[in-house]
Amino acid sequence: MRLSDLIVAERIVVPLQADDLPGAARELLARLVASGAVSQPERLRERVEEERPEDLVGMGNKAFLLHYRSDAVRELVVALGTAPSPIERELGESEETQSARIILLVAAPPRQASLYLATVGAFARLLSKPQVVDAVLAQPTADGLAALPMFAEIEVRDQLAVRDLMTSRPRSVSPDTPLRDAALDMVRAGVAGLPVVDADGRVIGMLGQRELLQHMLSSYLQRGGPTPPGPDARVRTVRDVMTRQVLCVSPEQPLAEVASMMTNKDVDRVPVVREGRLVGFLTRGDIVRKLIGS
Repeated sequence: MRLSDLIVAERIVVPLQADDLPGAARELLARLVASGAVSQPERLRERVEEERPEDLVGMGNKAFLLHYRSDAVRELVVALGTAPSPIERELGESEETQSARIILLVAAPPRQASLYLATVGAFARLLSKPQVVDAVLAQPTADGLAALPMFAEIEVRDQLAVRDLMTSRPRSVSPDTPLRDAALDMVRAGVAGLPVVDADGRVIGMLGQRELLQHMLSSYLQRGGPTPPGPDARVRTVRDVMTRQVLCVSPEQPLAEVASMMTNKDVDRVPVVREGRLVGFLTRGDIVRKLIGS
């Protein structure tokens, strides 16, 4: 499937008449309903009216991307509109505002979670490009907007895999690395965890902030306070504190399946392995950041 399969003229509003974001959402929803794309209009209307913060991706001054998962639609549907002047949105309790002229609404049933995530991510990445925004805003008609070639160039796979979002060639640490050195490496790199690999590149453990905190607290209590260890104290290594029970995943596993596993097991990061050897790393933050193109 390509984005051009989702951007059809009958679901495009040019120009939007609303002067605020909730009004634009209602206008786009009305267009979806009129096109017959919504099986339960009132249910989706109620969902849109909730205005949950997590349903909105604001892309600077380029676009607002509204996205909903709801059984009110049978299949993933998209509505797109452009406003003649910027539509503003307040940012929380601050006095700052965000404005954009492009409003995109994506709705999908829960069973299409992977396609939904892939579609939201594809649109977010595409609309982050100034030249794309200019081309969209330059179209005075729905037919002209739907015919833009850039939408046909973007393929949306209905099954994202771990390999599509993982960090390749990730940082790792040896089990024999002094613990202090490993901790400093994590701080300097700004990472919250490191896979521990042996000489053959096989994952044998994980070193995270939790393990470091447990070690520091244990040492603090044993010494009776923040006093340095004696000269004969053994230098502790990563092997001494790493966790050996590691959830590893394959590059080919469906992303939705892995995201569910991470949530159910309360795991923030997982090594990606092929035949036991480290080939990548995936975190919850990666999933969020990369899907919305930041």
